[in-house]
Amino acid sequence: MKKINLFYVIAIAAVLLASCKPESETKTYIVDFEDVTLTDGIYNGSDLSGTPQKETAWGEEITNYYKDIVSGVAKFQNVYTNEWMSWKGFSISSKTDKETVGWGNQYSVYASGGALGSKQFAVAFSEATATIEKNEYGNFKINSLMLNNSTYAYLGMKNGEYGGGGAKKFEANDWFKVIITGSLNRTETAKVEYYLADFRDGKTFILDKWTKVDVSALGEVDKLTFEFASSDTGEWGMNTPAYVCVDNIEFEQTIEN
Repeated sequence: MKKINLFYVIAIAAVLLASCKPESETKTYIVDFEDVTLTDGIYNGSDLSGTPQKETAWGEEITNYYKDIVSGVAKFQNVYTNEWMSWKGFSISSKTDKETVGWGNQYSVYASGGALGSKQFAVAFSEATATIEKNEYGNFKINSLMLNNSTYAYLGMKNGEYGGGGAKKFEANDWFKVIITGSLNRTETAKVEYYLADFRDGKTFILDKWTKVDVSALGEVDKLTFEFASSDTGEWGMNTPAYVCVDNIEFEQTIEN
């Protein structure tokens, strides 16, 4: 009789434990770029390991090398132009020069390192895209990311000079912002705008430290696009250097048990 009673006790306990188990759990993923190998503190595609594609720009035939830089659950598109020794999209960096003015210092963040004491971060330039492929549990929801100005953009807006270029020193009513667009299955989910500098309404703000930005309004995404806009825009487009530094992108996923 004691053995039978013990069996029933164990069975009931198992049922109770099973009933208490949550039906789903939320898993968080942080993309921090520490898993990307750098050479002399940067990766910009100049190793030509991307896929080459002949294209025409400014009346010249060029070869663009397209590469997805993988970090965590995301891929960040880098495009390197061999003939011009230039890039667009994303590069990865650990550069922290806060003094040198101009294009030659385009990889530095205006900080002492990456976000939250890390070493590496991404630099987005011009129009930059990232993709996040779903896994066996489905798509990923984005929660937040951390942003800071590049030294190139920061000093351009603060002093109005960047190696002889045309960026103006910011004054009343000037502004510079990054526009982050989410999409899922080629359909836009939402946009989030963040001001990297804001001199409207009496403000004199230029972002100079890593700041966590809530982008949860974008929802579930499989693509992110970073674009820029500035009050300092002329006949040939925006004069403010179109850069932002990005780190610690937080995604989450609901996993059904």
